Amino acid sequence: MPTHDDDIHPVGADKAWSESYYFNFYDPEREVGMFTRMGLRPNEGWCDALHVVYLGGERVAFTYGREALPEMTDRLQVGGLKLTRSEPFKRWTVAYDGPAQDIADPAILITRRRERPEGWFRPANLDMSVEFEALAEPHYSGEGQRGHFEQPGAVRGTVKLGDETWDVSGYGVRDKSWGPRNWSGGRTESPATTEQPGHEPRPFINWFSMNFGADIALGGTCGRGPNGQLTGSGWIHANGKTQSLTQLRVDDSSYKPGSILHAGMHLTARAEDGAVYNITGDVITVCPTKIPMPQGATFVNEGLARFTMGGVTGYGIAEYWHNIARDDD
Repeated sequence: MPTHDDDIHPVGADKAWSESYYFNFYDPEREVGMFTRMGLRPNEGWCDALHVVYLGGERVAFTYGREALPEMTDRLQVGGLKLTRSEPFKRWTVAYDGPAQDIADPAILITRRRERPEGWFRPANLDMSVEFEALAEPHYSGEGQRGHFEQPGAVRGTVKLGDETWDVSGYGVRDKSWGPRNWSGGRTESPATTEQPGHEPRPFINWFSMNFGADIALGGTCGRGPNGQLTGSGWIHANGKTQSLTQLRVDDSSYKPGSILHAGMHLTARAEDGAVYNITGDVITVCPTKIPMPQGATFVNEGLARFTMGGVTGYGIAEYWHNIARDDD
């Protein structure tokens, strides 16, 4: 296994070349979870970090930072977010210390900033550190100049927001990508569908990660094809073995009324060994994130979800990508 893939890669010539690190987890007992993504864009001269903590119900602590990137190094820190590797493909620490927006209902993030009511968030300080310990070898869906892998793990640590403290223990997934990345096209090369406000939601990318305890985890990406169907592929780790999901299909999705915020979904997956998995997801809360684009925005809606598969309950992220045509803030 090429352990150098857990390092910074040589920078390619494409202006949109990116290296990104992603982690998530959920502790169902304390109802606290997290997703975090750090992206390095050396040919554009900047880096950014999105770090969000789910705090039970609809509540989230939201943070985002962007800085100049003078050079590529293994020191992975943007604003208050710091990622530290203890051992390649084995142990990482995700730490954040800095300001956060304590938001009672993150659906407000769909609304233009100028239209949000006064007091839509409460300023707070977020201080947290969790360790991600891998439970399986990484599963690759790309290598070389355009690479991507995902890996399940166990997470343990402490989250503090203001005067509140949670000791957390749960499971999650990490994701690492490198190579050219065009946000408006998501993780595919095909053009993204543009949605008009007020019309039926039509996401162009779905990404899923889910953990059913320490022994079963799976993930995958689906893109909308010419026939309108969301299909793709992924991976599953079960019974001590990781194999590819050669087929992954989103059979159905539901949404909150009049919204692009997803509420539930049904998936069908087929593994290399022929096993078929039927998965139902119920969204606990959605944290929308926005990428400004010409004549609109791409919303990457991060849904913390409860999944059921074969009578077993698990938790994870159901990520829905929407291109919305509208004037930006």
